[in-house]
Amino acid sequence: MFCDLWPHVKITRLCDVQPNIERLGMFKLKICGNIARSCLQRAPICSANAGVNGASMLSTDVTPAQYKGPYERKQNFEFPAPFRDKRFRALPPGESEREFLVRAKMDPDSFGEKLEETEEDAGDLEEERHIGEQPLASQRLSTKQYATIIKDFLRQRKIKEAIDVLEVKMLKEDRVKPENYIYNLVLGGCGRVGYTKKAFQLYNNMKKRALTVTAGTYTALFNACSNSPWPADGLARANQLYGIMQEKGYTPNDTNYNAMIKAFGRCGDLQMAFALVDQMREAKLPLRDDTVSFLLQSCISDKEAGFRHALLVWRKLTEKRVKPTIYSFNLLLRCVRDCGLGDLEATKQVMEKLLNVERAQLALVSGADQTALIAKGTDGDVSDLRPNLLAAVPHLGSVLSISEVKNPEDRLLLLGGCQGFIETMLLHKCAPDIKTFTLLLDSLPKTTAAEKELIVTMKKLNIRPDVDFYNMLMKKRSMRKDYEGAKQVLTQIKQTKMRPDLITYGVLALGCTNKEEALDLVSQMNQTGYTLNAAILGAMLRQACVHMEFDYIFEVMELCLRECVPVNKMFLDHLHSFKKSCRHKQNAKELSHQQVRKFGVFKNRLETWLTEVQIDEAEDAHPWQQFRQNYPDEVRFKPKDSARFKARHTSRFKVKTSSKHRRGDW
Repeated sequence: MFCDLWPHVKITRLCDVQPNIERLGMFKLKICGNIARSCLQRAPICSANAGVNGASMLSTDVTPAQYKGPYERKQNFEFPAPFRDKRFRALPPGESEREFLVRAKMDPDSFGEKLEETEEDAGDLEEERHIGEQPLASQRLSTKQYATIIKDFLRQRKIKEAIDVLEVKMLKEDRVKPENYIYNLVLGGCGRVGYTKKAFQLYNNMKKRALTVTAGTYTALFNACSNSPWPADGLARANQLYGIMQEKGYTPNDTNYNAMIKAFGRCGDLQMAFALVDQMREAKLPLRDDTVSFLLQSCISDKEAGFRHALLVWRKLTEKRVKPTIYSFNLLLRCVRDCGLGDLEATKQVMEKLLNVERAQLALVSGADQTALIAKGTDGDVSDLRPNLLAAVPHLGSVLSISEVKNPEDRLLLLGGCQGFIETMLLHKCAPDIKTFTLLLDSLPKTTAAEKELIVTMKKLNIRPDVDFYNMLMKKRSMRKDYEGAKQVLTQIKQTKMRPDLITYGVLALGCTNKEEALDLVSQMNQTGYTLNAAILGAMLRQACVHMEFDYIFEVMELCLRECVPVNKMFLDHLHSFKKSCRHKQNAKELSHQQVRKFGVFKNRLETWLTEVQIDEAEDAHPWQQFRQNYPDEVRFKPKDSARFKARHTSRFKVKTSSKHRRGDW
């Protein structure tokens, strides 16, 4: 190596090279293995008697025969100063140079001591990967393209995939900073399905990223509260969000107010919903039919006195000269079907406001079974015997029972009955649709004559019944045990060339009172291509338990095993309750000898049947579990038209009239 450093200098002694080496500091770098081997092989070795300044031995004076090797062991041999180490003097005979260097830890192929390998932190690896793997510029999409992808997923109700576009595709893979528009899209999708927790998580992420919270953000959050599976949780979140809006000094617009009324009303805080309407009036915001419809939804949440509140809302609607829509009438019919009048004294006060009469003119007449509310005139005569509280001048007509108004048909009679309600709709230029007549069917008296009259009215208005209407008619007749009338409805469905659906056979199962009728229904389903489910078998089981048909019960249990139908919790509870009731009857000796024998067979069969049947645990699943999992590509959801109201700003020009849009004018 030294010859390579100074090729023009002839090295005569190693001691002459030593000062140069020390001056250059080569040995201070601790790479003496290669230097020692090169120097000892090329340069002569000074004798111990020569010293530093003694007689020099030229390299040409030493022949290979005389010089036996650089590490030859002699008695008076002395290493130069840089190589004076005891390890060199301990070389045993017959050991090669490489073996000695390896043993002396002077291997030229290794440098220093071997360091222990330490495990790297996972966070450091992730950070290095994040920094090293930068996405390409062509990989990133525009905001409009990301929005289109999210809208497609939301249209198919694939909430998890829509969220992953924001949290995985944009933030982690493409590393794009999302705008508040993207967040509002995902928030709106979570709000429509009631995914409240995720909606508020996205709202917090927006604030962390210093994105502007717009009016659409608040609307989506209140929609999430209104559609929450737990009204108590939705109400708590709505109150918290309303407090944040007040702290920030945000002034809501009419859309925000409608969303807040919807949230507080559906969650049960009806007083807050009406207070928000008062705030709208103070803010001089217009009161439209949308607001009235949301107030009616709030009234539906109060099952005890919702109908009374709905009457007041409707009166305010007419006072403000707000034109009702078909949605308003349908929601009012839902109040008629599901809600009551509530407290009698409060109802009397509402009647005073509606009829615009003094308290002295209203008398509560107490009878044996009812309390009647009589509107008295000067002569006691009433011009119209039919009451109608929706008329321009509300009136009660003849004597009207108030305390016993508990059925939907009685509440519908307060609004003029079926004919009076339809006349009121036509007076406001609102044509009833099939949903209106379906709701009216639920509120009609339980008579076949009233149902036929409704069908005749539908024909006069050129409204064709659909399968859902016929299913409701069949159910109404089956619930009053008119099974033959329900089968006649099935004949009407076939005459109108409509195809019965699965719900139709579920309603028909309510009329299967024996085993033969049940097997006949199963054969009809097999012919049409439908399969049994737990709801249909549960309807058959209820009929079998009511009529104490043990053979029918055994057949239903075997159908569950034969058709591989998983049973739900309600099905099992009905079996256990039937077993308990039979035990009580057996102890009271109300069962015959044959029934006691079959009951023993039933108990033994039930124990083995529970080990063989499949149990459906889908009811115990979390309501948000469906939004936390991905769906395969072959699964398709029918787009749900969740828009209750028409768009406010729509163009009337649906057809393109420009010449550039016409074919052949390009």
